[in-house]
Amino acid sequence: MKPFKSLTITSSSCRWEMNTLCVLLIIPPSVHLLYHKGETMWYNESMIPSILDIYVVWHPGDIEGQRIMNWLINHYHGTPYVGLIGGAVEVYARSIPWSDGSDSPRTIPIQDPLPYGLPGSLITAVVPILGTRLARAVDDPQSDWNTYIGDMVSMAQTNNDVGIFPIRLPGCVNNTLTAQLDHIQSMDPASACDSRVLCRELSQQITQLIWSTMDDSLGDRLTVFISHTKRHSLGEEPDYVDNLVSQVRTNIANTHLGSFFDANDLQPGANWKDELISHSASSSLLAIRTDLYAEREWCQREFLKAKQSDMPIVTLNAIYRAVERGSFLMDHVPVVSYRDQNDETKNESINDALNLLVDQTLRRVLWKLQAEHMSCLLDIDWTPAEAPEPITVIPWLLDNSERVRVRDRILVMHPDPPLGPVEMELIEQLFAIGGACGVDIVTPHTYINRGEKGIQWSPS
Repeated sequence: MKPFKSLTITSSSCRWEMNTLCVLLIIPPSVHLLYHKGETMWYNESMIPSILDIYVVWHPGDIEGQRIMNWLINHYHGTPYVGLIGGAVEVYARSIPWSDGSDSPRTIPIQDPLPYGLPGSLITAVVPILGTRLARAVDDPQSDWNTYIGDMVSMAQTNNDVGIFPIRLPGCVNNTLTAQLDHIQSMDPASACDSRVLCRELSQQITQLIWSTMDDSLGDRLTVFISHTKRHSLGEEPDYVDNLVSQVRTNIANTHLGSFFDANDLQPGANWKDELISHSASSSLLAIRTDLYAEREWCQREFLKAKQSDMPIVTLNAIYRAVERGSFLMDHVPVVSYRDQNDETKNESINDALNLLVDQTLRRVLWKLQAEHMSCLLDIDWTPAEAPEPITVIPWLLDNSERVRVRDRILVMHPDPPLGPVEMELIEQLFAIGGACGVDIVTPHTYINRGEKGIQWSPS
């Protein structure tokens, strides 16, 4: 048990005054929070830590910094991250001077630990904005910015869970500042002026940073598995599918993403069936849904394997005329409409799908880290990254038959939003058929709202 002060308690809400971070506390029944206004607040280490903190660093004279900061706040406090537990992603500014006699901002926790022994986040992403005013300040011997940037870079080099992802503003020339960050690749130059590029680039880099700290890493580069059919329907133009798939590959090539596409990426002599299943189980899947997609066997297999492997999926809905037969395997995923009015709308819709897929991938990784803590503290049986559905429930029941047999009730927690009443009823029936005495299927919000013991949190 450790004490800290600087905390405000209002009913069931809990907010750090020092950094306005909303947290979710997992409190076992045997642990009590002791608080009286003006006195010490006690906490126990058995709380879900902050997972990802993003620090945006810029000189106050580089006015683009505030705009970029606002973009990141709006993005990471919005869909799809609102479904996670509070504190999964927080965005902080480091710009204005922090103390008298210094022109540099407040330090980042990787430079100076938080007070009162408070734990830092598991992952820290630093986004320095390299502008002309920051470059001048770093060159100024009377400024503290040189030391600030230098310490930040040095600390990041000794921490595997810290990443620095610079944005270079137009007009920033090479000088001491760029020399300090010369060994670090900057993000796409378009990140400085396009919020969509910025958020996709940063989400990808953070995902890959987190993978580098995990035992079951999916590789050094986020790879998009392009799932599609090679055939076109009678109603589709002969080249419609081929042209669409080619455009998707072109758009991916213009990013830092990797791609897997069976015709081009299978090596001679490879077992194509095994390769397709392996990649669909370990890549972020972009399903290009054209007229015949849903009825093709291998499209169904790829979709099924991705779902049962808890991999992120986004569908680009490019149905040209009609689908004679759908597939229950392919519902329950985010969908982006393919807008083929002109070349601009085509590119925009493909990029929208890719951007959403990258966010879904980061969301999955963050949820997995939170789930590791929740499963121990709340004795949760299953923490899927998406709401359970028949496709995922059936194999889970088969793999956990002994657990289902001995448990009084099965507790399943997934990110928001929750299932609807009709969906819930069907899933409960499946658990009953599988031998479960009972099942609770909750999200963090529904678990809290029904007054369960053990969770206290403050929604942002």
